[in-house]
Amino acid sequence: MAGIRRAFESISRPPEEVRAATLRAWRDSLAGTTPIADLEPRKRFKVAGVIQNIRIDPREGGGSIEATIIDGTGEMIAKWLGRPTMSGITLGTGLIMEGVIGRDEDGELVILNPEYELVSSPEHG
Repeated sequence: MAGIRRAFESISRPPEEVRAATLRAWRDSLAGTTPIADLEPRKRFKVAGVIQNIRIDPREGGGSIEATIIDGTGEMIAKWLGRPTMSGITLGTGLIMEGVIGRDEDGELVILNPEYELVSSPEHG
């Protein structure tokens, strides 16, 4: 009976809650990563998340690529300066990134030119 109750509770939850729980469990499975909600500016962290949004600024001199990263606890911006394109940086892709966390002019968490590794996300295997 408890299994049926859990199954019903799972399918009756809003999709955003289910997605956040899936992302948190996935991030928890990646050793040494810190939840976005626990990040502190001016410190170096290893973060894992899924690309939710991409913005490309194609200015002369290199431009930049910004990706909004989510992990079920929050969101942050990864920004690569001087890069008009980057292979593998696509919606739904999983990333493990490492670098110093900061805040942009809007107060959003940001990591500039992070070291990164593409990984399978929980949503796209």
